[in-house]
Amino acid sequence: MTEECEQHKEIECETEIVEILKLGWLLVDNDRLSLRKTPPVYNSLSEFIGAIVEFFEGNIPSDLNALFEALGDAINPRVNDRNSTFSVGGGLLHKSLHKSLHKSLHKSLHKSLHKSVYSAGATGLTTRGIDWPTIEVPWRELDRLFNLREEFGWDCFPPDVLPPPPAVQVRLDEAITLIDLQNALREPNQEYRRERIRIEASNDLTAFMLPLGADVATPGGQTAVMFQTILWLGSLIGLLYKERFNAPRPHILNSKLEPFIPVPAFSSYPSNHAFQSFLIAEVFTRAVPEHPGGEALFFAAQEVAENREHAGLHIPSDTKGGQLLARLCAPMFEIILEDQIRDVRAEWLGEDYFS
Repeated sequence: MTEECEQHKEIECETEIVEILKLGWLLVDNDRLSLRKTPPVYNSLSEFIGAIVEFFEGNIPSDLNALFEALGDAINPRVNDRNSTFSVGGGLLHKSLHKSLHKSLHKSLHKSLHKSVYSAGATGLTTRGIDWPTIEVPWRELDRLFNLREEFGWDCFPPDVLPPPPAVQVRLDEAITLIDLQNALREPNQEYRRERIRIEASNDLTAFMLPLGADVATPGGQTAVMFQTILWLGSLIGLLYKERFNAPRPHILNSKLEPFIPVPAFSSYPSNHAFQSFLIAEVFTRAVPEHPGGEALFFAAQEVAENREHAGLHIPSDTKGGQLLARLCAPMFEIILEDQIRDVRAEWLGEDYFS
């Protein structure tokens, strides 16, 4: 190879490197360097869904395919009225949405009803004899969430607002504390906690509805719908930060840990169950401060979060991170759920309350 050819190949290589670097920015985290991609921009939900189709290389999972067919040509609104673009900030939400539109939809909210959620008469999820109302994809609330991205910065809270996971040694020490919880969970008197862990794995609403007094006689339909929406949107936000921080699960930190239930594929920090549970408590107590069950609802959220620690899926700092993220997002959710909050207040305070 001539010297001229070698120089030409070096120039081509350098050009390719430059082009790659133009597509992102360099993130420096202590002694770790990583390249973050720039956020893709979509002009409509149709274009966004097209990206999902491309992601699956045409082999669309049946769950998503049924959804797309049901929506058909009706999906073509502008996602961001301010600039007519849908920019997934931080560069990480794009991949998170790919995962969550399939995994979160299927796992977090509709695991028990994936056969009926897209059909026109899907009415509820049966859990221990209680049929809680369920929802389809909350497109309107998703639109509001992304329109509030710049105002609230929910996709890129700075480290002084939402700290990253503790240092590795701290997390290793935390993982050790789970061994005692693991051993205690195996005791015969822990059957109730074991059952709760199994039920809560699918984000069942029972833990949040019963403290409010909702039961078979008073199912609290509007409240259940709002809670389902919070779970849906919260899953997207939580997955974004999980991917950003990429913290290993406790059983990776300590091989003596044997998780009680299957470990989700996502990373550990922050705990999404803690985030979603405390977000439900935060939003409801803001929406209906007159309700006497607010304190019990926060207690229930703490119990759900701690059950994930007993199950070996999270360490305490994961739980604290999820709780903090819930407090940060709660004011924004008051705006996103404005219509639902009105219905929830009427449900608990009576139809004549606003007359």
